[in-house]
Amino acid sequence: MIVELDIRIFRFINGTLYNPFIERLMWFFANDVFLVAVLFLGFIYILNKDIIKGKINIAFALWSVILTNIINSLILKNIFKRNRPVVDLENVNFLVYMRKINYAFPSTHTAMAAALVAVLWDDYKELRPVFVFFVILIGFFCIYTGGHYPLDVVAGFIEGLIIGLFFNWIKRKYVKQKISRKIAR
Repeated sequence: MIVELDIRIFRFINGTLYNPFIERLMWFFANDVFLVAVLFLGFIYILNKDIIKGKINIAFALWSVILTNIINSLILKNIFKRNRPVVDLENVNFLVYMRKINYAFPSTHTAMAAALVAVLWDDYKELRPVFVFFVILIGFFCIYTGGHYPLDVVAGFIEGLIIGLFFNWIKRKYVKQKISRKIAR
């Protein structure tokens, strides 16, 4: 029943919502060059706000993204072994190029976006609407492009949130420890 609903929602997003204008937008928003550019501009903003806090946040955000990618690519996808929709379903609008079509569950892009946002969430309250839009956009385009089922995206979000919150906890301990050392001097 859950799998049937997952497929129905996928069909709606990938098929019913499909149109050439959104496909053109997808080529702009759903590519790694755009994501790197957004991250670069975001990191410049963070560093300009407070360089020390910015460096700490960027370091923890990047490590959370790296760990998320490793956990997904080397462990979780090989445990769950869920095929991408293009492998299991007919008439999928598969709009991305992949050298190798590997497993889909959980969505690595969504997990990395959620981890990044979770690490930065507390320290950049003014960016929260941008963070929410960013994660939703990533998740939507993962489904829209035919690369993931909705449950892949939801699982990726939950995984990224957990990893991001873990790194946020470590970051708070690290910063508190660093401040305690400066006061003791």
